[in-house]
Amino acid sequence: MNANYTLSQSEFLSFAALIFKYTGIRMGERKKNLIVSRLSKRVRARNCNSYGEYLDIIKSDLNKEERNIFISLITTHVTHFFREPAHYNYLESILENRNNSPTKIWSAAASTGEEAYSAGLILQDKLGSDNWSVLGTDICNDSIQKARNGFYPIQGSEQIPEHYLKRYCLKGKEEFTGYFTFNSEIRSRIRFEVANLTTLDKLPGSFKPNIVFLRNVMIYFETKEKQMIIDKIESILSSGAILIIGHSESLTGIRSNFKLIRTSVYQKI
Repeated sequence: MNANYTLSQSEFLSFAALIFKYTGIRMGERKKNLIVSRLSKRVRARNCNSYGEYLDIIKSDLNKEERNIFISLITTHVTHFFREPAHYNYLESILENRNNSPTKIWSAAASTGEEAYSAGLILQDKLGSDNWSVLGTDICNDSIQKARNGFYPIQGSEQIPEHYLKRYCLKGKEEFTGYFTFNSEIRSRIRFEVANLTTLDKLPGSFKPNIVFLRNVMIYFETKEKQMIIDKIESILSSGAILIIGHSESLTGIRSNFKLIRTSVYQKI
């Protein structure tokens, strides 16, 4: 059979429907080229003669592994340590004035873990080992596995303040040469789980956060899905809990019991 790697309109609509089903992200007509750019190499790698053949693989109940790869390719995983540093400065400031109650942070779109570990470095430095925990969740299995492994290319260490590097980071040896990780004090208090924000009813282990990082997530959703996600997060949080979103985002047009207390930082009323 001759291969046809042109994405037809019907194939695009089928992909868009699956993406919405699995992630809650709506793919409009303008995203057609994005789908092609993200999937073209994978379609060929699976020796498919068309996008339609690849669709059949994803739809198969027996091929959940390929479905996870598909979700990973489609969803964006742009992250690095201490990204949007003003938020980490704010975290430091509220920890300095916090009472003895445990600090529990939920990194709600954890990707490969950089956000969760960045927060963990601050928590360990300010609170010690006994009074904090971090839960990182992401829709992508592959990203969560990388976060659990906790080894990162040594270049990424340049994003981490020198003070934290010296106290809490370790260079990899032997097969991990060229990578770095974090000491047991940090790693033992951070865990990662697969979770879909659009279908989530409660957090794994009934984790009850008082600070949530939900950064650079809602830009991918339409208003209806944004409302659904905020409703779910609000139902999990107690009064006084903090919600931190990306600097390019806002809750404008979303009904909620969150009040803006500073740029991109909200508190549940």
